[in-house]
Amino acid sequence: MNAVALPLVLLGLATGVAIAPAARSTRAIGFVAFALLAGIVARLASPIPLDAALRGSWIVIGLCAGAIHLPRTSGRLALVFACASGGCAGMLAASSAALPEGYVLPPAIAALALASWCLCHGAHVAVKILASWLVAIALLMASLHGVPVTPGDRLDHLE
Repeated sequence: MNAVALPLVLLGLATGVAIAPAARSTRAIGFVAFALLAGIVARLASPIPLDAALRGSWIVIGLCAGAIHLPRTSGRLALVFACASGGCAGMLAASSAALPEGYVLPPAIAALALASWCLCHGAHVAVKILASWLVAIALLMASLHGVPVTPGDRLDHLE
């Protein structure tokens, strides 16, 4: 479970940021869809290889966090991002035989509440900085995930 804790937390953060610019009702529907899909997919989906689930999660994190930089985000696009994140979180949890709720929901609630408040009070830059950080982490992890480990690159106790 330790290998998927960081991607699950970052999926929650990215989802909160992605659905924050939408209308209040769309935010609520998006969050419920995200939470339901994460739980349902984690329990019902057959596990896929962990490498594929991790690679997909980094892509979804980057896309969701990058959505805040769009000039206008429609409610439908916010719902698409919420559903994609929920499905990805569920697949990631299913591939590691864990339940995602404790990892994705608290960061999603916190990011959604803070990003919505910041956007309503004119602090758009703060949300864009958080989103840019998430995109950078997702790109870094996705690129490092495909690099083969050669002897001597890792600490001895990790090999």
